[in-house]
Amino acid sequence: MLKRLQLIGRHLVKSINILSLVQAKASLDDNVFDDLVTFHKIGINDAEIEDLKQLVETVWGELENPIHLNNFFVGYTIPQIGKEFDLLRFSDDLVVNIELKRESTEEKIKKQLLRNKYYLSYLQREIYSVTFVSTTGEFFTLNDDDELEASSVEELAEVLGGQESLEIRNLDQEFDPSDYLVSPFNSTDKFLNENYFLTSQQENIKNQILKELDKNKTSFISLIGSAGTGKTLLAYDIVKDYVDGNSALIVHCGQLNDGHRALIDAGWDIISIRHLDSRKLSDYDAIFVDEAQRVYKKQFEKIVDEVKAEKINCVFSYDQLQTLSNSEARANIHGKISKIKGLVSHKLSEKIRTNKEISNFIKCLFDKKRYIDFTYSGDIDFEYYGEIDDAREYISSLREGDWVVVRFTPSQYNREHHKKYSDCNCQTSHEIIGQEFDNVVIVLDKFFHYNDSDNLDYSAYAYYNPVKMLFQNITRTRKKLKLIVIDNDEILGRCMKILG
Repeated sequence: MLKRLQLIGRHLVKSINILSLVQAKASLDDNVFDDLVTFHKIGINDAEIEDLKQLVETVWGELENPIHLNNFFVGYTIPQIGKEFDLLRFSDDLVVNIELKRESTEEKIKKQLLRNKYYLSYLQREIYSVTFVSTTGEFFTLNDDDELEASSVEELAEVLGGQESLEIRNLDQEFDPSDYLVSPFNSTDKFLNENYFLTSQQENIKNQILKELDKNKTSFISLIGSAGTGKTLLAYDIVKDYVDGNSALIVHCGQLNDGHRALIDAGWDIISIRHLDSRKLSDYDAIFVDEAQRVYKKQFEKIVDEVKAEKINCVFSYDQLQTLSNSEARANIHGKISKIKGLVSHKLSEKIRTNKEISNFIKCLFDKKRYIDFTYSGDIDFEYYGEIDDAREYISSLREGDWVVVRFTPSQYNREHHKKYSDCNCQTSHEIIGQEFDNVVIVLDKFFHYNDSDNLDYSAYAYYNPVKMLFQNITRTRKKLKLIVIDNDEILGRCMKILG
């Protein structure tokens, strides 16, 4: 695997002729060569380029023209995902992937090629993926049944010679990071069939948590991750592995969704926090508390006391920012979890799902002082309505298409302004906890404004905090966001300024 170079700069990754790259290494001054690989955003050390040199020398004898080694991306990494490829080359209908190994086992080679096939499959091209072992000169590829088989330099040369390679200006645009985050709730079949992979950070944390759970002692573990980090996928993936030989209960601190019910039908033991008394924790080896930031203080204390008494394990999975009421924020469950004696804490820091354009927009929308220079590509749209009735009719019509309209959770007892434009058939802020959707619609009514600190605020009464619900709703977006602004020129102006 090629070593990756962390570069600061806004220029795009560039393709290169790998024969040219090898000859540049052989003849250029080291400083000039370093400038060359920096220009192309390549990270490669002397040992790794020696492997590449051997590949080029091996295949070059079978080719007629240097052009057949043109347009390779060397050491490319998918943005936000961290998935790395040694060599990639593209044509309209084919992607060629070559992995370089000094030495390896067939098991490791197969595992990597299967993983590469998964990530490249979203490009909707035929995939030719091969591993070259430089110490032996061997080539390996996958057959149609995804079994590893020996290949040859002649086969690779035939593929390269027949490929009409493309000059791709912006390779990052070929990959959509959000495609690779499978939700246990919104892509339940994919999750159950293990049609996904974890990032390196997720895998590292998973392995550490499973080791902690395997110890024969009471363990308290926290898994913390903000929106878009894949926290929910990781938590449920850990449970999936853990229950192979152990028993586990998932306690969801909110309403169960359709994904939960599908998992229950598949044999998972999942309950809502409100039904905690229906289970004896002594029947389990571990309890996983999902969305723990929303648990009530008494429920939290009951869980901690019983876990200690029964000498079982407990994992709290949560995002401290995703509270929906002022009382949840004041409860400060994050602080209480942090004070548990012997707690082992893990935090996901890498954003996966988050569309950077939408993420930057959210930051600027909630903080009027914030300014982030980003390129507007059309993933965010907004509409303005002066009349509630017209806005409500338009919002309802969006549900007929590919949009998911998320409404604020209403009070059970009081009439609140946002109920005037809400479609009761839409899911509420509480119902979508932990879920994600490609295209999301949210509404900003006339009571949203910026306070004296230039933070987004809400001036009308609501039982649940509208700003917190807005944050919950808007961060469920994977690809496209549509804002409906009703009778609010201040918010409309802010949206235009951010995107202008």
